[in-house]
Amino acid sequence: MTAVVRVGLLDGALDRSFGHAVDAVSGSAPLDADARGHGSQIARCVLAHAPQARLAVAQVFDRSRETTVDAVLDGLYWLIGRGVHLINMSFGMPTASPRLAQACRDAADAGIVLVASAPARGAPVYPAAFAHCIAVTGDARCAPGELSWLASAAADFGTHALIEPGHPERGGGASIATARMSGLVAALLAQGVAPGDVRARLQRAAIHVGPERRHA
Repeated sequence: MTAVVRVGLLDGALDRSFGHAVDAVSGSAPLDADARGHGSQIARCVLAHAPQARLAVAQVFDRSRETTVDAVLDGLYWLIGRGVHLINMSFGMPTASPRLAQACRDAADAGIVLVASAPARGAPVYPAAFAHCIAVTGDARCAPGELSWLASAAADFGTHALIEPGHPERGGGASIATARMSGLVAALLAQGVAPGDVRARLQRAAIHVGPERRHA
């Protein structure tokens, strides 16, 4: 039996075409974005891999992608209170916040899987660098639905990073890869995989092991 998985989006607003998939919203205008907005792109990529998932949208970013730690914390605790199974965090902050680290621990203690975006290389970003988060980046080796087990200092896993496969000119990146990974994780949870077993299942499913080699 396939369970209904509730996915929390800690992001910007969605456009109204996602209303059929949304169970709960929080924010100033959570369903008032255009189809090309970041929140809409994230939702689309999650649903591409988990079309039966139900969404809870915590709008913590404005149209200019600005936010504060307090807004992120409010959104994260709101999603915990909504009983979501997974939270997608397609963003990264350069400085570790002890309060955000505690919120991630609280979410994990509640049995919620946390998926956050990370750069392929360079300095760590947060919340991805917190131990309770699955850190995801883009991997050009991966087609949609495929993943790599990177086990690098920057990221745990990689997956397809384009908004529209085959069209790099339309954008992509670690935040899109994170949303796709959240969809893949939601599909595992729907199959009955326990939250504590998700990392091991992703490792076994990886078709690439180790970081992508990039040549100058």
